[in-house]
Amino acid sequence: MFLPLHDQNNEPVQTLPVVSYTIMALTFLIFCYQFLIQLGDAEEAMRFSLAHGMVPGPFLAGKTQYEHVIRLDGPQRSPRRRSKPLPLPSESDREGSPAFHEIRITVENSRLGIWLMPITYNFLHGGWMHLLGNLWFFWIFSDNVEERMGRLIFLAFYLVTGMAGGLLHTLLHSDSTMPLVGASGAISGLMGAYIVLFPGNRITSYFCPIWFFIRRIDVPSWMVLGFYLLFNVVAMSQTMFAASHVAFDCHVGGFAAGILGAWLFRRPPAPSPAPARA
Repeated sequence: MFLPLHDQNNEPVQTLPVVSYTIMALTFLIFCYQFLIQLGDAEEAMRFSLAHGMVPGPFLAGKTQYEHVIRLDGPQRSPRRRSKPLPLPSESDREGSPAFHEIRITVENSRLGIWLMPITYNFLHGGWMHLLGNLWFFWIFSDNVEERMGRLIFLAFYLVTGMAGGLLHTLLHSDSTMPLVGASGAISGLMGAYIVLFPGNRITSYFCPIWFFIRRIDVPSWMVLGFYLLFNVVAMSQTMFAASHVAFDCHVGGFAAGILGAWLFRRPPAPSPAPARA
């Protein structure tokens, strides 16, 4: 697989990517706020994610009051003052287990909060590695796309592709109360745009086909991003990836929206020189 390090800036960016910087700063600050909530009260942190993440069931039903159940192993104890995130439900949990108990989290949301979920979920993250990985990919591909589209259109494009990824996930998991969080859908949209707008740009990447063989190579963006799309499409259809809790369908939806939206910003081919006349 490919791990992108940076693009070669085959088309040097001439303008300061103000919107990209702003999105990165806002995303980081919101995560810091999430982290502070988590340090004080893990249950409240989960409630925050349930209120502002993309929660398919309540969103489609338009419910402003809904409940999420977290299944835990071990003796019953208060969830207050946890230093680690509440674990996600496991398919192996069984109510008949003597060491099994549940935590029910009830959320009181607003009508506006429900309708803003396809946007707000893009700015939440599930941990430091989730955040830093997304910001890394965002930084590699955002500046060129922002310059080509212009600042306001780029901002709208980022939000719309994120919405597309979140809505596809919602339609495929219509009964779920598990919150979807993360900017991966919107960032996948930027990657889809990049492969359309800059297919020949070279991306410096680590190439690791097997775990002990790693090489640093420069390859065209269509190869790196095409592999990313292929991997997500395959993972989306394989139950073996279900335990990873990664929303591959969100990535695919954002990427597809990015390809379609970026088609409007392609540069037309240079006209052929007119033949000389005698």
